[in-house]
Amino acid sequence: MKLSIRNNGSLPYARKEPYEFENQEFEADLKTGDVITILDSGEVEQGNYGEQLVFKIKTRNGDKKLSFNQSTVNVLITEFGEDTEKWIDKEVNVLLQKKVIANKKCIVPYLVLDGWKLDDYGELNKETSAKDKDVDPKEIPF
Repeated sequence: MKLSIRNNGSLPYARKEPYEFENQEFEADLKTGDVITILDSGEVEQGNYGEQLVFKIKTRNGDKKLSFNQSTVNVLITEFGEDTEKWIDKEVNVLLQKKVIANKKCIVPYLVLDGWKLDDYGELNKETSAKDKDVDPKEIPF
């Protein structure tokens, strides 16, 4: 069997809970309501469950890596377009949701812009203003 060196880079992954590193206490890198900055266009890394799209982000505790889930990717494509080069230096809001996935408790981070919320079923939806809603043709005066 041939093995190869796996280099995940020198940046640690962003944490969603407080942690200790080198005898120093840190608050979570990501909290609901935080505004973070996307620092690169991302790259694909092999993770525990297959390939992951990983981006460098700026958090309260410095630069970290974060794997973007598909819901986050969908929001960012909707807001910024499908070219991740255009996502660089964009500020986004953090929403955290506690979930059980594959019988494991975890905290899922979503990156969104203003107007995006988690609904009662945990799905991301963009709130629409009155001007964005469909108009009843009967209400048109002509």
